Amino acid sequence: MAVTTFAAIDVGSHETALRVYEISKKNGIHELDCVHHTSRLGYETYSTRHISYKSIEKLCKILNGFSDKMKEYGISDYMIIATSALREADNNLIVLDQVKQRTGFTIKILSNSEQRYLCYKAIALTENTFHKLIQKGTLLVDVGGGSIQLSLFDKSALIATQNIMLGSLRIQEVLQDMRNTTDNYQNLVYEFISHDLHAYAKSYLKDVKVRNIIAVGNQLQSFVKYLTAHHFGSVQPLDTKGRKKDSVNHNEYDEFYHAIISQTPEELSRELNITIEKASLLLPTAMIYHNIFEETQAEQMWLSGITICDGMAADFAERKTHIVPAHNFADDILSAARRIAARYECSKKHTGCVESVALKIFDAVKRKNHLTKQDRLLLQIATILHNCGAFINLNDIGENSYKIVTSTEIIGISHKQRMMVANIVRYPILTFPEYNQLSDVFEKSEYIKLTKLNAILRLADAMDRSHRQKFKTVTVTLRGNNLYITGHTIYDIALEQGIFTNHAGFFEEVFGLKPLLRQKKEF
Repeated sequence: MAVTTFAAIDVGSHETALRVYEISKKNGIHELDCVHHTSRLGYETYSTRHISYKSIEKLCKILNGFSDKMKEYGISDYMIIATSALREADNNLIVLDQVKQRTGFTIKILSNSEQRYLCYKAIALTENTFHKLIQKGTLLVDVGGGSIQLSLFDKSALIATQNIMLGSLRIQEVLQDMRNTTDNYQNLVYEFISHDLHAYAKSYLKDVKVRNIIAVGNQLQSFVKYLTAHHFGSVQPLDTKGRKKDSVNHNEYDEFYHAIISQTPEELSRELNITIEKASLLLPTAMIYHNIFEETQAEQMWLSGITICDGMAADFAERKTHIVPAHNFADDILSAARRIAARYECSKKHTGCVESVALKIFDAVKRKNHLTKQDRLLLQIATILHNCGAFINLNDIGENSYKIVTSTEIIGISHKQRMMVANIVRYPILTFPEYNQLSDVFEKSEYIKLTKLNAILRLADAMDRSHRQKFKTVTVTLRGNNLYITGHTIYDIALEQGIFTNHAGFFEEVFGLKPLLRQKKEF
């Protein structure tokens, strides 16, 4: 039985953590070791947007210590990531270079969507109630140092996700100078966070009854420690049958919340045996969850011990040992894209028609052009969103669609992949730009894929240029250097044929295949 040892390193806002895992297809993912050290990267970034030399030096020292630990386990497979603390620092390139020179580690700075996707992967691989909970309204709340991610699930699908810059560490840094100007710090924090959370609830939760909250994030370890010590709700180490319990209802959380806000960080630090810095983050974190409970009137909150390191392990396991999560995230990505399209009043019939034809063309040419499953997903997202810019202005649909996609987060694809989708939809009729116009964003291989996916989208869109869905069925057949696209219809397709012909030359140029639209009349 093949067993792999894998290390995940998270350069976080408050601390830098190393977790070591044993991974096998038979036994899944098992954590072997965990080491973490406090590092104040987030404190500096959120207050000055700059990471000092002293902090860089401390980070390198921590990472060199982690390197020694990894050698003890003989680890060669690892991943090291950073999130908002480095993502928002104005000197992050210098930090990455210093770390590379002094430790040998290459840190990958994740976009927000990549960060959250890793956490989702970890949750989906664990043996918990996630799959049952999301059948009904469930809000997944990830409170980090820099921001909160709120992801709404219903009927087993991801409906919407939103990032709000209200992380526990950021709140503390923003309000620090005001702390001495008020007698009621709790009220100050509450006023600071309540408006954004209320606005989120008003925009996204009006059509869904939230029954459950799933809480994730690095602060939860201290939360569970406090809850267990005081025996709130179901958060006991084990139930009567020896199973771990990990939930509190609304009333139990209220009791916990009022208890925790009555204590000082020093008291919490002594009681929980944690640093004062970590204890001081409990108040804003507790208040965020309290506010979310109030806004949603949820019945239960489930406390997940999932970390982004678990997400890295889950991602590695999926790629290397083919441990497949039970939850289909591709469906979530497409579900989110369809919700975005609905928000901008895209025609379901038109986008559905374009999507169907585009995927048939893709499947016919993919093998010869080395196109991947991921490329297919990006094309599918592009077909769903290609016409959303019409909501803003009918005269420049491509440019407006591009702006909507670049400014809308889609969990499950990276920032680079989202930029690929944006550029696929940006040029529905205009000449596709030369590589030197996009070389600052894309590699040459990515540019070639962009041209191919854009060429497919153009042909598919031409097939429903009238937005009347004239074709009953469409078949696509590749024979030699000819791609025959046969549309079964009784209608006049002069418009579709003309637009198709206009785009056929570009398709032939990038694929080396001549597309031919044939009409088969059905009566």
